[in-house]
Amino acid sequence: MSSYKLLGLLIGFWVWNGVSEAEVKMPDRGICAHRGASVSHPENTIAALMESIRLGAHMIEFDLALTKDEQIVVLHDTTLDRTTDGSGAVKDWNLTDLKKLDAGLFKGVGFKGEQIPTFREALSIMPENVWLNVHLKGHEKLAVLATQEIVRQNRLHQCFLACDKKAAAGALKTDSRIKICNMERQANSLQYVRESIDAESDFLQLFGGNTVNPMFTTLAKKNGLRINFCCTNDKQVLEGLLEAGVEFPLVDDLQNMLEVAQSKGIAPLTPVYKARNTPSEILTPNSILAERVTLEKGMATQGLAISEEHFFASNAGSIIRYSQKWKFIEEKRIRVPGVNHIGAIDYHDGFLWAGFLNGPENGMYDADNNKAIVAKIDAETLEVVGTWDLTSRLNWIDPVCFDGTYLWVGDLSDLGIHRYIFEGEQLVHTGTLRYPADMHFSQGIRIRGNQLYSIHTFGTMDGLFEFTIPDQLPTKPVTPVKVWRIPELFSHAEGFTFVPGTTDEIWHAQYRCVERIRLSE
Repeated sequence: MSSYKLLGLLIGFWVWNGVSEAEVKMPDRGICAHRGASVSHPENTIAALMESIRLGAHMIEFDLALTKDEQIVVLHDTTLDRTTDGSGAVKDWNLTDLKKLDAGLFKGVGFKGEQIPTFREALSIMPENVWLNVHLKGHEKLAVLATQEIVRQNRLHQCFLACDKKAAAGALKTDSRIKICNMERQANSLQYVRESIDAESDFLQLFGGNTVNPMFTTLAKKNGLRINFCCTNDKQVLEGLLEAGVEFPLVDDLQNMLEVAQSKGIAPLTPVYKARNTPSEILTPNSILAERVTLEKGMATQGLAISEEHFFASNAGSIIRYSQKWKFIEEKRIRVPGVNHIGAIDYHDGFLWAGFLNGPENGMYDADNNKAIVAKIDAETLEVVGTWDLTSRLNWIDPVCFDGTYLWVGDLSDLGIHRYIFEGEQLVHTGTLRYPADMHFSQGIRIRGNQLYSIHTFGTMDGLFEFTIPDQLPTKPVTPVKVWRIPELFSHAEGFTFVPGTTDEIWHAQYRCVERIRLSE
């Protein structure tokens, strides 16, 4: 064992407090998405990376390069000409200017506006249990900076640098726990396998041809190496590679190649997530994607609610009724005078509760028109049967939740969840649960006993947070006790509600689909 690796084990024993392979089961084999889902999406963009997660890739490969101001971006080519509307060498551009380029339009108008992502942005969307094949398009300086970012983001358990010998040395000197895929003199040969063993690499990546000699894979595995292969999009070739012992073939045609793998007993990856950027006193249990249901008709963006017979989704201007198997039944536009936007909804005892506010009209927003109106809606007819104007205290509400005693209302402008009680037909304010400013505003609320659950997706602390409700709501912010990371496939996908009969599963709105997410303890 090299001195770098030995030092890494000692450091890890004493100070490592991130995620480890022991805590999160990493895939033993599967399909690697080459530059993300690069057949269907613009390579090396957030869209391509998110699609590879959605489809269930076991490993995701992407490329890193350095800008003029030494920022790490995700890009394959040394120049911008092929995949962006810019030109020239990446190393001659500063990050601020690169961010103004379009990196999606080359793939199709549907991807117009996709940007070149930074390495940090790419890492931020990743589950904990997918291998990250980080291919360096540079040498020692890039290796050092990439290693520092991996350590900073607590991703040592899943990232490995695919790089040459010199870059590997720089990375290991920076942090000896970093994993390396040997790309020095890369080939599909016995010599390359032996050189990778001698280098004490963690991965190798066979390259060239359409077959692999099983002797190569046997020798590599015997010496503790994981085995990648670049690249194929051919069904028969892929089957042969898997049979020969290749663990992670790199592919561009991700969806079709995942189907081949599934026919060989390799199920798509079930992503596991953990909240990050939270204070140490807040517990961060895992969240696990248990099921994804594609909505054949309608969308689920603002809110979700469940009655004894139906599921409901709210969007900016309408509420949709589904069966309890998410089959579309009806959609109805809901209008309340003076407001135009429905927030996150809730169901209680035959009625839906919804908060209404003024959103943008024709792309323009006028804060002077802010209002806060709560509506009570008959769940059978979807007719509004009562409204309450809370504008005197609140002016930009979104989520509401009625627990049978209190009506809880989240205000987007003051970092608070306001509690009301009915006195006759009047709503009376009884206090505010305030939360840390880093959580930004609440976008969905549920009450379970003495626990309040609030979802946040626009701050530096994002996720589904659990609060213990104090006997008296204080004026100072209340620190949550737990947070689960809730992955977003689409921005502004906000709604959630607990799965009936469970205390540890939620449905989460994801625009054209809904996801059932298991919340571990």
